[in-house]
Amino acid sequence: MKKFDKFIIALAPMAGVTDFAFRKVCADFGADMVVTEMISLKAIEHKNFRTEKMLREEADAIRVCQIFCHDINTIEKAMNTTLFEKFDYIDINCGCPAPKIVKNNDGCAMMKNIEKSRQIISSLVKYSTKPVSVKFRLGIDGNENYIEFGKMCEECGVAFITLHARTREQGYSGNVDKSAYEKLIKAVNIPVFWSGDILTKEDVKYAKSIGCAGVMIGRGAMGNPEIFSILKNTNPPYTKKHAILKHLELLKTYFASEKTLVAYFKKHLMWYVKSSEFATQTKLKILEFTTLKQIEDLIDKLK
Repeated sequence: MKKFDKFIIALAPMAGVTDFAFRKVCADFGADMVVTEMISLKAIEHKNFRTEKMLREEADAIRVCQIFCHDINTIEKAMNTTLFEKFDYIDINCGCPAPKIVKNNDGCAMMKNIEKSRQIISSLVKYSTKPVSVKFRLGIDGNENYIEFGKMCEECGVAFITLHARTREQGYSGNVDKSAYEKLIKAVNIPVFWSGDILTKEDVKYAKSIGCAGVMIGRGAMGNPEIFSILKNTNPPYTKKHAILKHLELLKTYFASEKTLVAYFKKHLMWYVKSSEFATQTKLKILEFTTLKQIEDLIDKLK
């Protein structure tokens, strides 16, 4: 089993959250690995400009591009491009519970038919010039087949797997099944990452103690890039205020118009201020913002 040189603390993929600028900021705060938002290989095949833009990467960390696709021909065509050269791994999403993704036979729907998923994942391993990983859940439609699914991934030749120990039906509610990680680790001979409910040093210590290769931080990192410095016992590179400004400045080079930038960044700003004094009143103000100056004035006033 090829292991990582060290225990990895990673930024998990989150649609609408882990843009290139946020990945850069989290890497600055110590994330060892950063994962993109889900990238549609079908959109890549059709040369969709917006999707190709999402592949921008500047983080000084292990770089993972997460894709979703259930068509072998599309995988072959999309992988036969230079768009993924800057990434270290290609991760295929087999765990997204969103109805629009599952309805299209992607995400967690991949767990319904293990043999079909075997063909898809094997094809990705074959055509990708980068090592492949797979992220999945406990199961779907009442069938918790994560052990069988993990073994299949190993047989396909993937580099590592990530388990979010909730079912598709749970979404993000309730607690993860901690025992599932240990069971999966014992069942396979490739590195296993823990995703879900990692918030404290104790969580990281426990994941490490049972043999996980690393953890992925998702919702705990939203508006909170300093979590990586906290979990790794390192000094933050700069203040949270500077992190917000850096995130915004990088996004200015990405969005074509002020209107789209403001509309997009408002949600990030609300996450950034969620633990600040008068957070509720501040978030209500942010909802009304229509200009970049309003955002910058608010950031300037933050302590």
